Amino acid sequence: MNVKSNTQKYYHERINTVIQYIDSHLGENLAMETLAGIGFYSPFHFHRIMRAYLNEPLGSYITRLRLEYGAQLLRHSEEPVVGIAERVGYDNLSSFSKAFKKRFEIAPVEYRQRTIDLLKTYQTNIQENAMQYLKSIQPKIKTIKAKRLIYAQALGAYDESSKKAWEQVCGYAKEKHLFGFRTEFIGISFDDPTVTESEKLRYNACLTVSKEVKPEAEIGVMEVPEGKYAIFTHKGPYEQLNSSYNYIYGPWLAESKAELRNEPCLENYLNTPEKTKPEKLLTEIMIPIV
Repeated sequence: MNVKSNTQKYYHERINTVIQYIDSHLGENLAMETLAGIGFYSPFHFHRIMRAYLNEPLGSYITRLRLEYGAQLLRHSEEPVVGIAERVGYDNLSSFSKAFKKRFEIAPVEYRQRTIDLLKTYQTNIQENAMQYLKSIQPKIKTIKAKRLIYAQALGAYDESSKKAWEQVCGYAKEKHLFGFRTEFIGISFDDPTVTESEKLRYNACLTVSKEVKPEAEIGVMEVPEGKYAIFTHKGPYEQLNSSYNYIYGPWLAESKAELRNEPCLENYLNTPEKTKPEKLLTEIMIPIV
């Protein structure tokens, strides 16, 4: 492998390390000097490197993730707004409210109330047969052991970005002989498409691995910690997954009173579109709960 190729691989590995750290520490002080050190970059050049990779300034990227996560918490939890502000890295409610209104053009409290109103409309308008189907996919509650994953991340609308990410991670796994009988195919959609602009949606295509693997170029390594999940089985085309998510995060969450953990939900693909008709595709939607 030539020197240029090695340099590019190392470049991607370092950036992935920084992005992973940001994702898991949104509620903490993310000083630029600290992040530059994590990626082994000079603070002087760090801003420009990250802006070129993210297509937006790093400070804007962090603020956007914090506010979008705050919006998700407002929609899907009953946590007080002041607690949400602290969880997403704001020192006080005033600064969070000001930033939130600038981003979404609505105050956090009004945003939450609008979500409640939309949920009522959804429950009223959804076709009766569709609601009966959705209610039939009641979850199994399980504690899942920690999983070691390799992943490729892609940005953009989920239906397009996921294809690119799966090609990358599966190509790598095949080359490195990482596929096994127990390999799981897991997707992680970090962002809510009703909140985040489509070109900025983040999707990880992940494979479970049983042995130690180091990050390499665009392929990252992460661990999903042990935890409790509400596991729903969705049957049908991936394009219809959003209907199940709307039911889970709407009527089911409201009625179950389940409390969500600060982890992304997982999609465990039990079969593949290459070998299965769309109407027979099975996907486990794994919702992290306390």
